[in-house]
Amino acid sequence: MKGKDLPAPRRRPSLSYAPFRASFLVILALAFFIGIFWIINEYQTYRESIANIRRTYLELYEDRVLEEMDNMLGFIDHHRSQADLRVENELREKVRIADTIASHIYRMYLEEKSTPELRTMVAEILRPIRWNNGRGSYFAGRLEEGTIDLFADNPFLEGVKLKQLPDGPDLSLPPAIIRTLRDKGAGIYRNRSMKEDMVGKNFPGILFVKYFAPFDWYIGAAVSSEAMEHLLQEEVLSTIQEMRFDKDGFTICFRFDGTIISHPEKKFIGRSITDLIDSQGASYGLSILETALKQEGDRHIHYQMNMGGSRKSGQRLSYVQAYPDWNWILATDMSMSSMEKAIAEETRTYVTISFNNVFIFIGLFSLAVLLLLGLAYYHSNKLRHGISLFTDFFRKAADNQVKIQDQDLAFAEFEDLARLANTMVDDRIQKERILRRDELRLDTLLQLRIIDDDNIQEKYNFVLRRIVKITGSASGYIALINNSQTHATLCSRVTIHTSQYGLGPDDNADLRSVAEGDLIGTCVLKKQPSILNTTAQTSRFHTYPYNRPVHRRLDVPISNDSRVALVAGVCDSSYDYDNSDIRQVTMLLEGMWLHVLKTCSEKERAILERQVIAISEEERSRIGRDLHDDLGSHLSGVELLSKVLHQKLEKKVPAEAEQLGTIRELIREAIEKTRRFSRGLYPVHIREYGLKAAIEELVVELEQLFPVRCSLSIDQKVEKIATNQASHIYYIIREAMFNAARHGRPEKIEIVVRCDNLNLSVRIIDDGKGFAKKDSKKGMGLHTMLYRAKAIGASLDIESEPTRGTMIILEGKVFK
Repeated sequence: MKGKDLPAPRRRPSLSYAPFRASFLVILALAFFIGIFWIINEYQTYRESIANIRRTYLELYEDRVLEEMDNMLGFIDHHRSQADLRVENELREKVRIADTIASHIYRMYLEEKSTPELRTMVAEILRPIRWNNGRGSYFAGRLEEGTIDLFADNPFLEGVKLKQLPDGPDLSLPPAIIRTLRDKGAGIYRNRSMKEDMVGKNFPGILFVKYFAPFDWYIGAAVSSEAMEHLLQEEVLSTIQEMRFDKDGFTICFRFDGTIISHPEKKFIGRSITDLIDSQGASYGLSILETALKQEGDRHIHYQMNMGGSRKSGQRLSYVQAYPDWNWILATDMSMSSMEKAIAEETRTYVTISFNNVFIFIGLFSLAVLLLLGLAYYHSNKLRHGISLFTDFFRKAADNQVKIQDQDLAFAEFEDLARLANTMVDDRIQKERILRRDELRLDTLLQLRIIDDDNIQEKYNFVLRRIVKITGSASGYIALINNSQTHATLCSRVTIHTSQYGLGPDDNADLRSVAEGDLIGTCVLKKQPSILNTTAQTSRFHTYPYNRPVHRRLDVPISNDSRVALVAGVCDSSYDYDNSDIRQVTMLLEGMWLHVLKTCSEKERAILERQVIAISEEERSRIGRDLHDDLGSHLSGVELLSKVLHQKLEKKVPAEAEQLGTIRELIREAIEKTRRFSRGLYPVHIREYGLKAAIEELVVELEQLFPVRCSLSIDQKVEKIATNQASHIYYIIREAMFNAARHGRPEKIEIVVRCDNLNLSVRIIDDGKGFAKKDSKKGMGLHTMLYRAKAIGASLDIESEPTRGTMIILEGKVFK
């Protein structure tokens, strides 16, 4: 063995340099994999961002043309609804004017002329009156005899009894109108017209008649739905022709047969929609027509069109929607040329940012790698140095045979760490105690909202129990201070060992002067909290409101508007009271006091709000009623008399007639202003015919405006509801029905109104598409409905789910 070479000892790696080597390998691996991942992620993010940009812009354009289409359809529907109401009000106004003229003539010539002569005189005054470009005129006849005394459009029928025309036109009044005239004296009727050009043909129209008792007359005015619809379509087309949106967006309107009736370039009006050709020679008009006639599918049309007469073509987008009521098709059209420009700009910007981010990342990562390697090398040297120190110590101990005693292990660093650890534990215990107190205080403030708002005494007792628990005390009290700061009243007391919570039968809750030398009076006078932690200190003061001597005591005042509102105190804690106890008690009492003040102010505000609403509604109704019933009718009579005088003066003194015409224009303006003011202030249809009739009329109006069936079930007791409350109920039902018909697109709407004793229950149920609850409070209409429900002291709830319809519930006590 001696002749053989011994193997050289294997060189093992040093422990001190292990962290440096491991850190170096880990950092290199992380650098490689993170770099690869970053590059791949940036590239994918770039591609997804470009796709998202294109998709986002496309969605914006599609939403924009769809929004314009909704605005256009909403404009048409609104215009139609307003036109029907405007015609009905105009007929009411015309008949009211004719009634005023007849009454005036009758009173003036009652003693001079006979009734037939007076009929003739009034008929001649009314005969030349026309409106609606000559389409509107008056008619009158005797109700009992069935004779026509005035038919301005066909004078040959005047003086003829309707029953004497077996082969003639059907001009007799409907039985419903006759009953209305006999019962109420006036009424509106939508069934047929008495115009000469539509004699004998039943068709939808509006007719308003009023009974004039002195002549046994029914005075009426009517207009056909065909004439109304024709005028309305002309107004709508004129508006569509001029409407524009965004930079170059417009609307095209054509009929189902393809004939263009509205186009921004008037040269296309009257031509076929299939004549519209894009820059590539394809008929995008044919695509628009085919898309409009489809029942389902996407209604967006994309095509290319030259931009501003240049050779460069740009993409445009159209949205097509049919309007079957008028046999129309609407197409909102706008340019998408800015989309490609924005996409190119966004692409360049994103590419620049991406490359900059890559370079910045590489630079920062390289710097971080260098710093980490430097730190690893530094700590490796520190570790090697520490190991060398311990190696030298053990080598010396082995050489000198020195034993390590237990006391040798108590290094100063360990003692410092132990001392710091003990301090940390003590701090943790103290902080946990403070945290528990804060949590209990916050829980107390939260629990205040659960307690009945009307029970203030229970809130005082609850808060005082929590104060005693937070401070670890044996007893506590709360005393209220009067406004003059002269007396205190004990309102709550808690004693733990006797389980007393609240004032007992033996407690004295009478007024106590704050000047009697106890700590309550001292806190009120000084407006500062008081702490007594020794028996010697507490013995110098009265023990009130405690019935026994106390060893420690804390009293805290709470101020409101520079005066002390209440004083609370605790006593006999197991440890001395300090500023943290004052802070906890003060914050808790201030929170309770603010909650009490808020509760009281909310009750007072609710009472004042109801009073203000009632007074304002009554004043609005009175002003509107005076304008509607008195001033409006008086001005109408004056205007007609001035018109008759104007016709007489035109032949004799033209100059004076011209001045009188100016006066007539001013009178008509005053009539129109009076009518607008009274319409907004005085709900005539509810006050004249009642809530039930108003809701029935609303149902008829809704079925005419929307393709929806309505069912109404209403209790007769609703007529007992006060007028101002009936107005709010009517407008809530109207808003709910129109929202359902306009947005939910239901096939049926059910309205149920029930009265049970003093309670009213209203339900509006539709089978439309519904909506999610998170979207139920976005609209202005819902805020208006909630305000009206609150004004009458009722509750309003909405139950809806997508595709399952909507139910709106109004409930409350609304009877006097």
